[in-house]
Amino acid sequence: MKAVLSAALVFSLTISSSFAGTARTVNADVKALGQLAMGWEEHSVKGKNAEEILKNYVEENYGEERELVFKEYGDMAYGDEIDEGFTSVKSAILMSGFAESALEEILEGLDESSEAEKIKEIKANIYDLNHSWAPVIKRLERQGVKFGYSGNGPGYCGISFVELLIVDEKEQKVYEVYLSEGGSC
Repeated sequence: MKAVLSAALVFSLTISSSFAGTARTVNADVKALGQLAMGWEEHSVKGKNAEEILKNYVEENYGEERELVFKEYGDMAYGDEIDEGFTSVKSAILMSGFAESALEEILEGLDESSEAEKIKEIKANIYDLNHSWAPVIKRLERQGVKFGYSGNGPGYCGISFVELLIVDEKEQKVYEVYLSEGGSC
């Protein structure tokens, strides 16, 4: 019996010590946000700081140098952002509202009698957004990333929608987190 207890103690210490060394990475947290929202994409971008990385990202992706404009969530419109820039952590948290709005629009177009499973799935996704988004953003903040936005996220009928940008200076990456789904008219 003593040997069994010793083995169980060693096993539990081994398991807990192996998990203690496991830290969340920016990539894993961005992936979690992408799963809560409508996807994500990663871009490697050179630069000496977050501002230069974001400027280089914009130039590489849109073919022109643009001025970065700082905006808070309350100053952003879902479908008519024509610029890019940084935003606060508070705004990054609130940007889940854009994804929630997109999901609610999808819900409006579904028939309860024939698409009950899809409705249940979307409602669960909205619940997850409301309860999991903010903690992931806060974890990312602790990892030292900067938050931004772009009006060039997925869209339809010629209208692009706001997306969350995450700039990781250490890894020289820009992540796009889609807050909408694209589609045809």
